[in-house]
Amino acid sequence: MSLRMDKINSEIKHKIADIIRKEVDDPHLGLVSITRVRTSSDLKESRIFFSVLDNNFSRAEKILASMKDFIRLMLGKKIRLKILPQLTFIPDDSI
Repeated sequence: MSLRMDKINSEIKHKIADIIRKEVDDPHLGLVSITRVRTSSDLKESRIFFSVLDNNFSRAEKILASMKDFIRLMLGKKIRLKILPQLTFIPDDSI
């Protein structure tokens, strides 16, 4: 992976973690950690891998999937990219 893509993935990871922590107000979500981000080279899609403290991945995945448009909108306000990728949230149970 190129240095540019590493920087983009890192920036998206930090911004989405910040958005979930500060802007997403759902008491059922619990404590979510963004573990890694993989963005396609054409910037059209980002796969956001997440972990949940209580290991209730299915509930967290449903909540994040329903909030992905809001999260993407907030991400667009916090990051400058020519193309803002579509977001896909994927549970990361490797931790």
